[in-house]
Order: sequence, then structure tokens, then C-alpha cells
Amino acid sequence: MKKTNSSHYIMESSTEGDRLEQKTDPVETERQLKLVGLRAGMKALDAGAGTGAVARVMAKLVGEDGHITAFDASESRLQQGQQRAMEAGLHNMSFKSGDILSPNLPKGQFDFIWCRFVFEYLPNPDAAMKKLTELLVPNGILVVGDLDGNAIFHDGMDRDLEISLHKILYSFRDNFDPYAGRKLYRRFYQLNFKEIQVHCTPHHFYPGRISDFDLENWKEKLEAIREHGIKVLGSVGEYEKFVNALLKFFKQPDTFSYSTLFLVQGKKP
Repeated sequence: MKKTNSSHYIMESSTEGDRLEQKTDPVETERQLKLVGLRAGMKALDAGAGTGAVARVMAKLVGEDGHITAFDASESRLQQGQQRAMEAGLHNMSFKSGDILSPNLPKGQFDFIWCRFVFEYLPNPDAAMKKLTELLVPNGILVVGDLDGNAIFHDGMDRDLEISLHKILYSFRDNFDPYAGRKLYRRFYQLNFKEIQVHCTPHHFYPGRISDFDLENWKEKLEAIREHGIKVLGSVGEYEKFVNALLKFFKQPDTFSYSTLFLVQGKKP
């Protein structure tokens, strides 16, 4: 996932760049970007860009008269992004490393800012909102998207598995908010954004056995938090038991799991 500081980002791993690329659906991303008003000629920022999977879609939408800045705390993922942009022949992109809580970018320069799947990992989302707002031109568009119920909402889960899952999630309480999505509207309202709109769509939606692709994504996430999970559950054996039980749950035909993506947009006052 995208991040502001490696000490806060619970998904940090040597393979995180590849995971981000694989999980980003360019078709769905393009649909969302068009929905919230990204158009040709805009000067836009992807805040928390990772390897630039979304930023490349943005670059195609704004065209040669526009420009995309991919901003992320991970220099290694930005380097991957630069290489992928070059291979795609995209010349209207630049890459900048920095912290979203103190962005080293000029204020008042962007027509459009996109920030998706970032706020759930931030220690201070309200401060991030203010910093992103400062980067917009007057009437510029800010879009923040995040999940509600991330890894939380399941039906049919064994009680012991549920306890272990919630124990791990609670241990990340300072670095991960599974309910980040529902809090976005209030953040926009409190900063007096104009023309606030909320778009709601299913994200993790598993009525029955999840796909092999999603199963692999879960395996990668569980591996990324492995050391932390072992500490929380007390032993390697207990963590392995938890992982096996969770993956088995996702393979069951009567499994029901979901989370919701909220995309909130507004114009800078």
C-alpha cells in the first residue's frame, strides 16, 4: 500500500511494489477518475502513488496538455514507477518523494489531487487533509478514497478465528483504521469544502469462495505482517494456525465478506 513513513505502514515489504501493481485495476481506476472529474489538461497530484499504477492512468486522461505528479514516501517504489512510465511512453509525469504530512511541494499548484487507500494508514488524517488542501488552486478538486470495514466484516467465521483477527487488527490501532472510509465526509465538511460528493461502491466483496487472485493478495498481506502477528498471537505456531484458518475460511463456499469503498470529492473553498 501507499504510505507516509515506513514506520507507520503496516504493509511494508520488499514485494509491496509488485503487490500494488497487481491489485490496481486500470479499467476500474479510470472509471473512478472520470467519475470524480479528472479531465484533459489538468495539473494533478497522486498523493501516495506507490509505483504509479494509478498515476499512469491519470497521465493518459490528462493528456499531453496536462501533467501528473506521483508523490510517495517510498523512493524505491517511485523508482519502479519511473521505469514503468518510461516503458509506457508517458512523458507528462514526474515523481517526487516526501511525507504527506509535510509535503515538499509548492502550495496552490494543483487543479486536482487524488489520494486513495492512504488515509487508513495515516497517524493524523486531519493534518493530511489540511496539507493536501494547501496544494490545491482555488476551486481545485480534492478526492480522498478509502475503505470502510477493511478486513472487519465477515459472516460465518469461527469464533476463535474472529478473536485472533480482531486481536491483530487492534494491535495496529495506531497505524491502521479499518473504518477510515466512513470518516471522510466529515473531514471535508469541517474544512468547508464546496460541492462535496460521496460515491459508494463495493470493494472486497466475496459472496462465497474468493478468487485465486484475491486469495494470493491475502497471502501476501499475511506474509507482510508475519513478524508482528507472531508477537501478537504469541508464537509462530499460533500465527500459522491463524493464517491457515483464515485462508480456509476464504475458500469456503458459504463465506460472506465485504468492505465498502467511499470516494469523497470536494472543491477547495
